[in-house]
Amino acid sequence: MEDMTLGSPWKLIVRFTIPLLMGNIFQQLYSLMDTIIIGRSLGMNALGAIGAVGSLTFFVQGFVLGIASGLSLILAQRFGAKNEERIRSSYIASLWISMGMVLLLTIISILFSDLLLRMMNIPDELFHDSKAYFITAMFGLSALLFFNLMCNVLRSKGDTKHLLVFTVFSQLLNIVFDFIFIIVLDFGVSGVAFATILSQLIVGVFCQNYVIKKVPIFKLGRKDLRADKREVRLHLDISLPMGFQSSIIAVGSIILQYKLNGLGSAAVEGHAIGGRVENMLTMPMVTFGVATATFAAQNYGAGDLSRIWRGVKASLIISLSYGLVVGLLLFFYGSDLAQWLFGAESGETIAFVDRYFKWTTLFYMVLSVVFVVRYCLQGMGKAVAPTIGGFMEMGMRSLVPLFFTGIFGFRAIVISHPLSWMGTAIVLVVALYLVKKGDRTTKWKRFLTS
Repeated sequence: MEDMTLGSPWKLIVRFTIPLLMGNIFQQLYSLMDTIIIGRSLGMNALGAIGAVGSLTFFVQGFVLGIASGLSLILAQRFGAKNEERIRSSYIASLWISMGMVLLLTIISILFSDLLLRMMNIPDELFHDSKAYFITAMFGLSALLFFNLMCNVLRSKGDTKHLLVFTVFSQLLNIVFDFIFIIVLDFGVSGVAFATILSQLIVGVFCQNYVIKKVPIFKLGRKDLRADKREVRLHLDISLPMGFQSSIIAVGSIILQYKLNGLGSAAVEGHAIGGRVENMLTMPMVTFGVATATFAAQNYGAGDLSRIWRGVKASLIISLSYGLVVGLLLFFYGSDLAQWLFGAESGETIAFVDRYFKWTTLFYMVLSVVFVVRYCLQGMGKAVAPTIGGFMEMGMRSLVPLFFTGIFGFRAIVISHPLSWMGTAIVLVVALYLVKKGDRTTKWKRFLTS
C-alpha cells in the first residue's frame, strides 16, 4: 500500500501518478491502434457509427464507472484510517452493489435498444453498425464493472505499480483481439466491443487473484458474502451520486449527439475523430484528478485536511501546465494529426475536425481544473457540488445545441463543450473554497459542501 498520509504531497502525487500516466499512455496507444484499425479496415462510416451511438453508450457505461469510482473512494478512506474490518465490509458491499447494478442496467439497455437508438436520430447509413456496437457493449457491462472494481481496489490502496501492469496487459490483449475479431474473423464493429469485453474479463480475473493474494482480508468464503444493509446503504449514498453525475453529463451528450446526427455523416465523423484524439491527449488530466482523489480520500480518512489542500495545489500546477501545452498543440496541428492517424480522405470531414479543435483546445486549462477539483471533492465524500456541476455540464451540452444548432450549425455543437467546462468549474471551485474555509454559515453553503 502507498500510504499517502505521510510524506511530501508533491512526491507522493507524482510517484502515484507516474504509473497511472504510463498506463494511460498504453491505453491511449491502444485507443490509437483501435481507431486506426477501425478507420483503415472498416472505413470512416464505422468510426461514425460508433461515434453516433457513443454518447448513449457512455450514458450507461459512465453510470457503471461512476458507481465503481464511488465505491473505491470509500475503500480509500478506510485504507487511510487503517481499519481492516471496515475495509473488508466495504469490499463485500461493493460486490453486492456491483452485481445488482450490472444485472439491472444490462436488461434495461438491451430491451429498449431499438427505442433508444431511434431517439438518437442516427443517419440511416450508420444505424445498423451503431445498433450492433451498442448491444455488444451492453452485454459486456459485467466485464467492464468487474475489471474497474478490481483496478480501483489497487488504486484505493495506492498500488499503482501493479495497476500499471494489469492496465498494460489489458490493452495489449485488446489490440490482439482487435486484429482477431475485426480483421481475421470479420465481426465488424461488434468485434470492437467484443475485443474490449474479453480483454477486461481476462485481466479482471488475474487482478482479482493478485488482490486476494496480497490482501488476505479480501479472500471471502460463503459465510462472508452476507450483505450488511447499513454498509450497502452507506456505499450507495456515495456511489449513486457519482454514477448519476456521469449519467447526467451523458444526457447532455445524448442531446448534443441528436442534433449533431442531424447535420449529416461528415459532421458526425469529424466530431467522432476530433473527440477520439481529444480523449487520447487529455486522459492525463483525468489521471491527475484520480491521483488527487486517492490522496484526498486517504488523508480525509486520517483526518488531516491541511495535507489535502497542499495536494490539490500540486495537482493543479501539474495539470494546468499539461493542459496549456496539449491545447496549443491540437489548436495548430490537430486536424493534421487526425488526418495522418486515421487516413481520412474527405476534405469535408477534415474541415469539421479542424473546427472542433479551434473551438475547444483553448479551454483545456479550464478542463484540467474541473478534473482536479471534482475528484478532490469526491475523495472527501462531498457529492453535492460534483452532482450540481454535472447538471451544469448537462445543461450547456443540451441547451446550446438545441437552441443554436439551427443558427450556427456545427459551431454550436463544439462551443457547448468549453461552455460546459466553464460552468462546471465555477460550481466546483466555489464548493472547494467553502470546504477549505469551513464556511457553512448559510443553508446553501451547507448544501453545496455536503
